[in-house]
Amino acid sequence: MRIFISIFLLLMTIPAVSQNQANWWFFGSNAGIDFNTGVPVPNNIGQLNTIEGCSAISDACGGLLFYTDGISIWDRNHLVMPNGNGLFGNPSSTQSAIVIPLPNNPDLYYVFSISIGTTTGLYYSVVDMSLNSGTGDVIVTQKNISLLANSTEKLFAAVAANGQDAWIVTYAESIPGSLSFNQFYAFKLTPNGMDLSATVSSTSQATRTTDKRGYLKVSPDGSKVAMMTQFYVDTSIPDESGVGAWLFDFDNRTGIVNNPVRMNFPAGYQAYGTEFSLDSRLVYVDLNTLGSGLVAAERLLLQYDTTAQNFENNPVVIYQSDANDPNDDVTRGALQIAPDKKIYYARDEQEWLAVINNPNNIGALCNFQYEGLLLTPGTTSKEGLPPFYNAFFNPSFSVIEGCSTTTTQFIADEIATCPNSSVLWDFGDIASGLANSSTLINPTHIYTNAGTYTVNLVITTASDVFNSSRVIQIVDTPFINTVNDISLCDDSSNDGIAAIDFTAARISALGIQNSNNFEVTIHSSLQDAVNDFNSIADNDPVASGTYFIRIDNRLSNGCYITTSFDVTIDAIPVASRVDDLILCDDFSNDGIESFDLDSAAIQGLGTQDPVLVDYSFYGSQNEADLRQNPISSPYNNTIADEEIFVRYENVTNTNCYEVVSFNLHVVAQPVIPMINDMAICDDESRDLVEVFDLNSLIASIQNTQSGNLTTTFHSSQQDAELDDNPLNTAYTNTMTSEVLWVRLENNDVAICYDVQPLRIEVFPKPIVNTTDDFSKCITEEEVIQASPGFATYLWDTGATTSSISITDEGTYTVIVTDQNGCEDSSSTTVTNFQTTQIVTVEIEQFTLRSNRIEVSVIGDGPFEYSIDNFIFQDSNVFTDLLPGYYTIYVRDVNGCDLVTAPATIIAAPPYFTPNEDGFHDYWQVTAIETEPDAQIYIFDRFGKLLKQISPLGPGWNGMYNGKPMPSTDYWYLVELIDGRSFKGHFSLKR
Repeated sequence: MRIFISIFLLLMTIPAVSQNQANWWFFGSNAGIDFNTGVPVPNNIGQLNTIEGCSAISDACGGLLFYTDGISIWDRNHLVMPNGNGLFGNPSSTQSAIVIPLPNNPDLYYVFSISIGTTTGLYYSVVDMSLNSGTGDVIVTQKNISLLANSTEKLFAAVAANGQDAWIVTYAESIPGSLSFNQFYAFKLTPNGMDLSATVSSTSQATRTTDKRGYLKVSPDGSKVAMMTQFYVDTSIPDESGVGAWLFDFDNRTGIVNNPVRMNFPAGYQAYGTEFSLDSRLVYVDLNTLGSGLVAAERLLLQYDTTAQNFENNPVVIYQSDANDPNDDVTRGALQIAPDKKIYYARDEQEWLAVINNPNNIGALCNFQYEGLLLTPGTTSKEGLPPFYNAFFNPSFSVIEGCSTTTTQFIADEIATCPNSSVLWDFGDIASGLANSSTLINPTHIYTNAGTYTVNLVITTASDVFNSSRVIQIVDTPFINTVNDISLCDDSSNDGIAAIDFTAARISALGIQNSNNFEVTIHSSLQDAVNDFNSIADNDPVASGTYFIRIDNRLSNGCYITTSFDVTIDAIPVASRVDDLILCDDFSNDGIESFDLDSAAIQGLGTQDPVLVDYSFYGSQNEADLRQNPISSPYNNTIADEEIFVRYENVTNTNCYEVVSFNLHVVAQPVIPMINDMAICDDESRDLVEVFDLNSLIASIQNTQSGNLTTTFHSSQQDAELDDNPLNTAYTNTMTSEVLWVRLENNDVAICYDVQPLRIEVFPKPIVNTTDDFSKCITEEEVIQASPGFATYLWDTGATTSSISITDEGTYTVIVTDQNGCEDSSSTTVTNFQTTQIVTVEIEQFTLRSNRIEVSVIGDGPFEYSIDNFIFQDSNVFTDLLPGYYTIYVRDVNGCDLVTAPATIIAAPPYFTPNEDGFHDYWQVTAIETEPDAQIYIFDRFGKLLKQISPLGPGWNGMYNGKPMPSTDYWYLVELIDGRSFKGHFSLKR
């Protein structure tokens, strides 16, 4: 056990801010004020020129950092920062900007801007003072970040109750776009940055308004809020009932604004500026009778004492302008408390600021001075003054409270670290003697006894003295007893997390101490215990590890002690599914075998470490739960099917266990009967490769054996034994003859199998040839011969011999079978020669010796041709023929046919001699009688028709009109009936 006595580090805090951070003001038309000397010193060094809202920020010792009008940011050298233009403020926005330092960060500052438009609301931008050589730079990615799309021109910043965070509060719409304002929105700025979710306070209908103008201020102590809305008060108009001056309560723990009280004032006035006294008791309200300020009218400054009864109806008039004095400023103006504890009052277009010199005093004792501060010549006040974070006006100190006999830490306001500053502490512990005081800025003190002490701090600066005091309580230091470690099994989720009741541990740690005075909490880390974060309730799920008990004194914010103890959540073993053990029976067939139970248990162990998880075997669930009658491995079953129970337990905590079961089975051994060889004849491809239907063997292999059997085929005995690479049952051989292996397996257990060889073979396909295809004469008989040497022959004619005789044409097929029973076939096609026919005989004639005959024939051919049946030629054309009568002879070369056809060549004789000597006495066309319908005409040389002769007559005798014609040339025209005609001439000789 480890015990830690610790001091709670929660500060009774103030923020890390200083009054000096409000020491520089820039406002109006180039007007400025420096409060660093304790008195206001006007200047004209600023670049700001605006009508209303503005803001400035200094460091803890009053050194200027930067200032802004909500649109641009100027650094301490009065130059616009990089990225410092284009903020979404407005010169006519009441509270255009306010600057807040990021808590616990010396470099980052948040600039909040607010505009006047109907679509521009509350935005923020972040300035990093570590950039640009320490003069600051607006971070580009954190510029003009929207918080609200539309809001009024009202804005304040207040320190939160924890003394660290800041609230940024504005007044805005409850319904976006309605322009009816009735809700407060409070955003929190923490060391982690801006929380974009707002705390929303809905006010009553009485505070509703559509006017954006007027100031919103928080009291220095953060308890009250004053809101001004400029317009004439008329409660009969619902949407304008909120016009005027209002006081609210503010809860700086939650950011809630509530309990509105109207601060009444004379009719006809409009409220604009407001401020609280430094003691937060009095409220000052600026009124005017003309909101525009363009025409002379009255200006009124009222004071309300919020501690007085009926204060809202009894204000004190601090100042009232003279409507008849043309030099009297009558416009609206801001009110702002300053580091010199005075309130300054803006006077529009004036070189003066009005001053409330003693704002904590009532009535005239507040010492109002209308021309209170003369500004630098050439500069003027406008309507606005810079508002500030309320934390800037309450210098104080922080305390890290300790217990009795332990150290208590004190931390002075940051202003104490500035030059020419000093501190004096009084710890209120007179019994400590000289140790009761200190001049250190952040001293420590040990209070010996518990009790209540009043601590005082005086901070003296170059320009002021600040006094602050606080009552602190020192309580007794608690003690803590030893707490025993806790060990238990995990729950059903088995995720290493289980619910634990820590009641016994709490009681043990507290011992005899009174539980009313001391609180006991349990944490998963020392850091959480020290910070009192994430305490664990009883029955909360926790994991194995070291846990820390913290005992707090209930009377103190941080007096506590811690100790540790270990929690061990032992895992319940998780058994995986265990497969049944199945064995083949031996040759005894008695159903009893020896089983290795460890192999099953190891499977159930899965990935769990066997060093951390043990197992044992039992015959029943009850025996496994009780760890009775364990079974050893190997184990002989007592029945064919037997259930075994395995108990898995955590070796460090045997009460953490799980039981699963599995079965023992004994299975019969399958047997393959004798298998005949399997042979196939090759197919037409003759590649000796075939597909074997192994599936056809399965029925005969399994035979009558029962059980869940599977038959597979393999290319080797090893593959069959290992059940590897089973072959497709449509198996294609790789060799002509090869041995396959058959495996018959009982599917219930893979080791129950038999293996036998199977020979397969492909026989070559025989080759038979027959006589080549041939042609023959129609009447001839021929023989077709098949290859010899085959076991059988079968022709399609029915013949069974190796040859057959045929006379008819056709295809003749024979099927042969060899000694292996493999078949082949062959066919011979016989055709008859075609009968020869002469189709046409074409004759070219009417020449003396060069006539021509061409014969056209159909048939198989080839053919030979003759005109004398003696000499034959291959050509079907006969030339150089004389006129006359011919017989054409055609035969094929096979000598099957001889056909004839007549042919006549017609021609005209070249002359005739009609002298009656019996020779050539008549002129007639030779062989013309074969054309009995021919027309024959004879003309003289002048074309005169002398004679038309008949093709069947003797011809022309040379006479014309009974007179012999003279010897000369005559002309003829022969017209055949087929349309051909022949012309020529011949001679008559006497």
